[in-house]
Amino acid sequence: MRLSDIPSVSSVLNRMESLSKLSENPKSLVSFPDVLEREWNRAKPQDNLPVNTQSLKAEGISLPFPKEADSLQASPNQTDGKTKPADIFGTIESIAKSQGMDPNLVKAMVKAESNFKPKAVSPKGAMGLMQLMPETAESLGVSDPFDPEDNIGGGVKFLKGLMKEFKDPEKAIAAYNAGPGAVKRYKGIPPYEETQKYVNKVKRYYKDFSS
Repeated sequence: MRLSDIPSVSSVLNRMESLSKLSENPKSLVSFPDVLEREWNRAKPQDNLPVNTQSLKAEGISLPFPKEADSLQASPNQTDGKTKPADIFGTIESIAKSQGMDPNLVKAMVKAESNFKPKAVSPKGAMGLMQLMPETAESLGVSDPFDPEDNIGGGVKFLKGLMKEFKDPEKAIAAYNAGPGAVKRYKGIPPYEETQKYVNKVKRYYKDFSS
């Protein structure tokens, strides 16, 4: 070590004085645990799920539901022009509570399925707010799949049955999209791109409606 490498007494005193001033203002100090937590939150890895396609980006779907920046506000153009969103929300609240289900989860499902459009019909023939297939609607006792109350009543009944069967919200949501058989076959969320995106979508909507 060279003599020039040894700090002078004055420089040491100056550093000590600077540290003393910092300690007078605790808000200016950042603890090591705070730094670790900040870095972990910024760089923590996402959970990966098995997929059948290389193009699908892994999305974390573990509980609690991930936070989404964009907010979801229902507007009149989300319906058929006759049924107001407030009426649909009221119907969801009433039916979900009567069946012991979380109204916010049902809202998230309706948002993902039909975007609150009572007359929605999918290319596969699923109908109404909760997109019930004809055979499913019939088995649930739904006489008019395009009637909001009738459709939501059947959809909530179906979702409640899936929740009881799988005892896991994510598996129940996946089963609503891909069918109970697929969830049983893969012992979890099936490795289908559509289903995995659907589960993530419902959870984002659930988080928003819950907040």
